[in-house]
Amino acid sequence: MCRVATLTLAGLFLILSVAAAQEWVTTNQVTISWDAVTTLANGDPIPENNLIEYTVYLVNAVSDPDKEHPIEVGTVNDTECTVALAEEGRYFVGAKTIRKLADGTVVNESVIGWSDDPAIAYEGKPFGLQYFLPPEAPTGLRH
Repeated sequence: MCRVATLTLAGLFLILSVAAAQEWVTTNQVTISWDAVTTLANGDPIPENNLIEYTVYLVNAVSDPDKEHPIEVGTVNDTECTVALAEEGRYFVGAKTIRKLADGTVVNESVIGWSDDPAIAYEGKPFGLQYFLPPEAPTGLRH
């Protein structure tokens, strides 16, 4: 029985260690950037006459941990997007690649890659954004 408990406890510490490695960036606005997508899923280069766009998303890390209801922030042609947080909370940022023909017809898109996924995050360092509303300024100042 002790061996099972020890393994379970060791597993719990490992999970907590991995969770602690995630960085929470406190901000109300941040510019997110990523590497340009230059290949198809099979490794072939994207044809020269195709256009690539990216759609950026936010998801509430607390109320939607399974990322079932992402909120679209915007679609850009560049490899960066400014994300503004209006509501207090913790969020993950996601992005997907959209492939279009030269005439603008969407032909396919990737899955959404999320900032809490070490395989997606820069240098394998997962992160999230958190925002806290400021308190009111003091009133009734006296001399």
